[in-house]
Amino acid sequence: MIPQELKNILTSNTQVMSGAVCFSGTRVPVQALLDTLDGGESVRDFLGGFPDVTPQQALAVVHWEQTQARHSFGIETVE
Repeated sequence: MIPQELKNILTSNTQVMSGAVCFSGTRVPVQALLDTLDGGESVRDFLGGFPDVTPQQALAVVHWEQTQARHSFGIETVE
């Protein structure tokens, strides 16, 4: 399920990448970004490997994840 905040950034279609959540306008799954970051690489590294994804798309996902973590830990969101 795609969070409301990311509906214009991500998409899922059973006809594309077996329904994996992908960056809109691409066939790049969001899992690729998460795996890149989990591997210690940067958003810049990810974008170098997936030029169809815009920096704004990748950073929106990162920002959303950070916001979710802040809410979970009761930390104020930085604006």
